[in-house]
Formats: sequence, C-alpha cells, structure tokens
Amino acid sequence: MQRLIYFILIIASLCSVSWCIYRDIKIEKQYTGDLRNRIVGARLQKDGIAPYFYKWKKGDSTRYYDPNNFDTLKVSNITATPFLHQLFYPIADLSQRKISKIWLAVEYLLLGLMVILAFSLAKTTQQRLAVIITVSLFLLTQAWKGQVSVGQVYLLIPFFSLFFFYSVTKNHKIFAPIAGISAALLLLIRPNTIFFLLPFFILVKKYTSAYMSILFASLLLVVILTLIPSQNRLYWKSYRLAMEEQLKSHQSLGATKQENEPNPDYQDWEGWSSKEITKEYEKSPYDFPKEHGNIFVFVNNAFHTKLPLWLLSLTALLAILALALLFYRYTTPISKVNLYSIAIFAFLIYMLTDIFSPVHRFLYYGVQWLFPLFLVAACFEKKYLWIYGCIITGIIFNSIGLRFIPMENTLGEYIIFLFLIIFIFKYKPDPSV
Repeated sequence: MQRLIYFILIIASLCSVSWCIYRDIKIEKQYTGDLRNRIVGARLQKDGIAPYFYKWKKGDSTRYYDPNNFDTLKVSNITATPFLHQLFYPIADLSQRKISKIWLAVEYLLLGLMVILAFSLAKTTQQRLAVIITVSLFLLTQAWKGQVSVGQVYLLIPFFSLFFFYSVTKNHKIFAPIAGISAALLLLIRPNTIFFLLPFFILVKKYTSAYMSILFASLLLVVILTLIPSQNRLYWKSYRLAMEEQLKSHQSLGATKQENEPNPDYQDWEGWSSKEITKEYEKSPYDFPKEHGNIFVFVNNAFHTKLPLWLLSLTALLAILALALLFYRYTTPISKVNLYSIAIFAFLIYMLTDIFSPVHRFLYYGVQWLFPLFLVAACFEKKYLWIYGCIITGIIFNSIGLRFIPMENTLGEYIIFLFLIIFIFKYKPDPSV
C-alpha cells in the first residue's frame, strides 16, 4: 500500500512539473520585463558605461532601449549589482528574445540542480519524496510564476545558498573552495546575504584549519579579483549612489528628478513584437499580483501612517536580535546544534532584512524560500509531519488567487516563516536516520 501511495505521488508530481513547464513557456512569451534591465546593464558595463543613471536618448541604439526606463527620475531602473551584470556578459549580445528563452531554461536547470543537491542530502525514501512534493507544489506559487513572468534572478540566492550549505556539510578541504566561492557569489549578487553567512561562524571550531583557510582564501580571491579593475570599483560606487536614490523613490523622500526623453514606443525590437506579446497574453493571460510584503507597507496600510526609516531600521535590528536570542536560549549548547537548524536560522535572519527592507518587496522575492524548504524536506521525519503540513499550507496560500483574502500570497510567506522558526526550535535529528 505504501509503495502504491509513493507511486501515485511521484506520478502526480511529474504531471504537475510537466504542466508548470508548459505554463511557464506561455508566461515567458508575454515579455520578461525585469530581465531586460539586467541585460541593458550588462551591455552598458561591457561598453564601459556606468548603467545606474543611464537614460535612453534619441540616437542611442535599441541595444540600450528598455521600455520600462522612461520616467522623471534621474536614477535608472537598473538595480542589479555590477557583478550580476558580469554574469550575463556571455549572453548579453544576443537578441533579447533569445536571452529570455535561455534564461527560462537556466531557471529550470538551476532548480533541477537544487533538487539533485537536496536528494543528496536526503537519506530516506520519505525524505526524497518530501523533496519531490516540495518542488512540485512550489512551482505553483506566485513566487515562482512571478520570477518567470518578469525574468527575475532571485533564484540565484537559494541556488548558491544550497551549494554553500552542501559544501559545509562535508568537512573536507576539497569542498572548502566550493563553499568559499558560493559565499562570495552570494555577497556579490546581493550584499545583504552577509546576514545569512555570519551565523555560520558558530561552526568554525568544527572544521579543520585547512578547511577554513581554503574557504576564506577562495572567498577573498573572488571578491578581490572582482574589485581589482578600477572600472569595476567605479560601477560599485555608482551602484551605491543609485541604491540611495532608489530608497528615496520607494519611500517618497524626494528622489532626484530630471527631464528625460519620452518613450519612442518601439513595436518591434530585438525579437519582441508588441502584437505577439498581446496575442500570447490573450491566449494564456497571467497578471502578476501587486502585493508588497514589507513591514512598512503593512504599517502604512493598517495605520495610514508612514514609518520613519530610523524606526524601521531599529525594528529590524530588534527582530533580528530577538530571533538570535531565542535561538541561543532554546538551542544551547550552540556547539551541539545540528547544521540544518543553524542554516535555516541563518536564512531567516537574512529574510528578516528582506521583509524589513525600505524598498518595495515583490512576490517574486519569495522564490528564495526554496533554500530552507529543501532543507526541511531533506531532513523530513514523521514526528514533524504537522510542521511540514503547516509549511505546505503556507505554500498553498502563496499559490492561490482567490483575492477575497487580503494579502493572501504574502500571508503564505509569513506562514512559512513562522513554521520554519518553530522547526528550528523543535528539530532534533534522529541518529538512526
């Protein structure tokens, strides 16, 4: 009977994944807008132009044209780090239509590699089945569909986080450079991932000096090589200034404005056709829900008041300290805490910086939850079935589109967050597994 249940679940999961791939191919054809500014940013950098304050002008090539970069602001809509733009260099000169197709394939490739790593971490059939169920359900979420629909890159965070985690589970110097490089890539793609990496210092004494030396040497080498070219340092300086302007814009604090040229509204460019985009939308319409899961948005909506930046920052710090103190209080001695709990705790600290961010947080940020969800699945045990069930409830809330529940998709993320906290306090690995 148990084998039959497993068989049915696996078949259902395969059908779900197949349907999601078909659905995502349809969604991708409706124009991946955010991917465009990543590619324009990469092209500008390749051509020696700082991208963060670039505005298209008459006479400029469609190489730099982005229909979403026409407004009254001085800062552009390009928000990725200079390093992330460098990752796109190999494909940046292809047409945008080809790049969009390639990126969809890359997203599924990254997801597939994450499933393989999670399978490697799992020790039992039940745990591997939990991994399959998790990925099958997650593909139905607004987080995943949003990632696909705009061509976002947040999938890179759980991907490199999982590579980092997998490497630190292997106390052998062969894996140290993988851990170091993964950590460096996380920092260079999204600097606030430092909040994810710092808690791992708890484990330093568990590793040999050779392992730690190679790990830190690999991390520093990647960062230094990235920052050696003076042009790259200028890009990072421009990036910092642009992020200050973006913060002002999102918080209505008087972002610098200027007169920019109007959008020429090209109907056909780099393989995209406005008519084809409209036609594809009419065949398989997908409208990305406009929810923002930030704390400051909740406060603004609930109390009709604007939360000062200093108070938002202070609240974020207190939330991080509270979670850290609870973790220390309920998992003492720290030296004996299992690696799964530390990794999930570290990621929750990072996600607090995400949730308390003063910049609007879109639903596609939620794709980052794949990292802790894969860990929970990979160490699944029956005695924690109720926690796993509640986490699945959160995934379901992030998937539905009933709209009569206020902020239902964001609520799903908060449910996931809550029960991941409960998991790290309750989880004690079974030594027999």
